[in-house]
Amino acid sequence: MKKQIDIIPVPMKSEDARGQVHFFSTERSGEYMVFYRKPGAIGARHYHKGLSVNKNPEQFLLLSGRATLNWRDLQTEETGTYQLVSPVEVHIYPWIWHEVVAETDFVMLELNALEEGPIDTFYLDNKE
Repeated sequence: MKKQIDIIPVPMKSEDARGQVHFFSTERSGEYMVFYRKPGAIGARHYHKGLSVNKNPEQFLLLSGRATLNWRDLQTEETGTYQLVSPVEVHIYPWIWHEVVAETDFVMLELNALEEGPIDTFYLDNKE
């Protein structure tokens, strides 16, 4: 079966009176982007074809807050919605149109640099 989206819990390593420590690992390097969003903000609304190594799959971590991830597989027309509650890691595979709707203020770390996006970011109104 084709992969569409992976939702991966970000495990807690420890907790004390100061708060929690969570951890994740990645093989990616280079610049990352940090997004701060307000409730109701909508982002993404695009898909990737897997042309860029760092968009195949697209990876991000919701570090704080809550968001809704709506998606549609452009090859099978299957659709779905995930309710994301931080901390969580998300992998979005090629040909999956997606949008992220902020339910609360949130902070998201995207594991690719801004200059990588344009070569492998497509919108449904693109003429291909």
